Amino acid sequence: MLKIMDEIIYPAPLYNFLSFTNEHAPEKSVLDCGAGGSRPPLALFHSHGYRTNGIDISQSQIRSAREFASSRGIDLGIREADMRSIPFGDESFGCVYSWNSSIHLTKKDTAITVGEMLRVLKPGGLLYMNFIWDIARAVYQGEEREPGELWVTDGDTEYLHSVFSENEPDSLFTGKRILFKQSRKLERIIRSRLIKDGYHDYIVQKT
Repeated sequence: MLKIMDEIIYPAPLYNFLSFTNEHAPEKSVLDCGAGGSRPPLALFHSHGYRTNGIDISQSQIRSAREFASSRGIDLGIREADMRSIPFGDESFGCVYSWNSSIHLTKKDTAITVGEMLRVLKPGGLLYMNFIWDIARAVYQGEEREPGELWVTDGDTEYLHSVFSENEPDSLFTGKRILFKQSRKLERIIRSRLIKDGYHDYIVQKT
């Protein structure tokens, strides 16, 4: 397991969530909503002794994640499913997260997904989500069909990025205990232009 940690450094917010789950989660079980890709974050939790499960709607992303896991002799438990309708029973996991995946949902579907993630959490369980800060509109330029929902067309494919003002995601967690909230402002140089990007990170406990 240590080999995984040595090979890959994951984004800092995932280590922050891991630290919170180690301290506060009722058990070491985790569900990743949007778990596919060539560097699945579930490997980080697996290496720390968590029982892992993941869902993703993209078969190609799932294949990439399974190839990663197979090459290391581990099973991360990733399957095809939609985070808006999570195929697990109530109170199944000690922690649930979505890293850079729910940002592609409409705001209505984001609220549905939060409800589903909370449903499958055990009492006292922890949820992590990140949201695009609306200061990053210049990065995600597109047609704004609904407030804060930016659609970008690339050939025959459309991509959605939902952006949120500061404190706007609070309303998604009404009645829940917010353990951690941070707005991260990032600046990057892209094609000689200074681009301002940013995210809101939330860690919420189900009460």
